[in-house]
Amino acid sequence: MIIRKRSRFIYVVIILAIVILSVMPLLIRLAGEETIKIMPLGDSITQGNRFNNSYRRALWHKLNEAEYQIDFVGSQKKNQWGAPPDRDFDVDHEGHWGWRADQILEHLDRWAAAYQPDIVLVHLGTNDMFQGNSINSTIDELGEIIDVFRRYNPNVTILLAQLIPSRGMISRIQALNMEIPGVVQAKDTSTSPVILVDMEEGFDVEADTYDGIHPNKSGEEKMANTWYAALKRVLEE
Repeated sequence: MIIRKRSRFIYVVIILAIVILSVMPLLIRLAGEETIKIMPLGDSITQGNRFNNSYRRALWHKLNEAEYQIDFVGSQKKNQWGAPPDRDFDVDHEGHWGWRADQILEHLDRWAAAYQPDIVLVHLGTNDMFQGNSINSTIDELGEIIDVFRRYNPNVTILLAQLIPSRGMISRIQALNMEIPGVVQAKDTSTSPVILVDMEEGFDVEADTYDGIHPNKSGEEKMANTWYAALKRVLEE
């Protein structure tokens, strides 16, 4: 009986050893891969609502399918009016319905300190244009947003978007978009890159929004593709 129990024990040990050896390469590979924290930052276009996921879902799936080790971060988990229609993605974000860049700045120290993202996706300024803020003040605030993130992570990478067009505000948003490359040029450094992302090019306000402002499914996909192309270059450096 003792011999039989000892044989079973040896058999179990051998099986466990085989299992451990088989998964060891995977464990080593995963341990060596750093998880990159990405903060989607913006207004309702970033947040989405309970009927529309926002670009974040499509982008998360593209990054996940490419096997990048990423983690979306932010204080928000819900869309406007409730949960997103699909919940099969990382829902953390920092999108705030109706907010301007100056309103984001009022809370940004707390978010930047709490999450210290490695990469920030900034799509901000639409509400500033609709609510009558000046282009110059909005540009200044976008620069200040970059400064805040750098206080908590000196090596943060900022992807700064030129905005998608909005019906009734085409000319003002175009004027703002023309000034955004100047922010990129002024703020870009070797240790904390600021990268221009052109969301305006190829985006059709009539075909790609459901109300002239917020992306529908095709608009979300276009935004996700544009973010993904920029992120791929950053993540593969």
